[in-house]
Amino acid sequence: MSRIGTIDFRGMTGHKYTFNVYPLKNHFSKDKGAVYVVTRRIVKADGLVDHNLLFVGTTENISTVQDMVEKSACFTREHANCICTYWEDNSATRVKINDDLINHYHPPCNYE
Repeated sequence: MSRIGTIDFRGMTGHKYTFNVYPLKNHFSKDKGAVYVVTRRIVKADGLVDHNLLFVGTTENISTVQDMVEKSACFTREHANCICTYWEDNSATRVKINDDLINHYHPPCNYE
């Protein structure tokens, strides 16, 4: 499936990270490192879009994330429908970005 847009998330540090937005059912074939965010995307009456941030995670291989996403009770309960990716090969940098976003947004599915 194709990317449906981009979204900026700001960390606790104030740093802005631009993520690619995909439908949650997207199956990535890339063997690529990323920080990923699972959201509930809501299209408002005026056509603008909001994202409720539900989970932030990191992976060395984005293609392996789909099984975890599909099995999560929290994502089902929260009506998750998008996965957003920030491509980053360096694992230490991924962890810093992950922590920065979690400390700012306190995503509910990270605490279950």
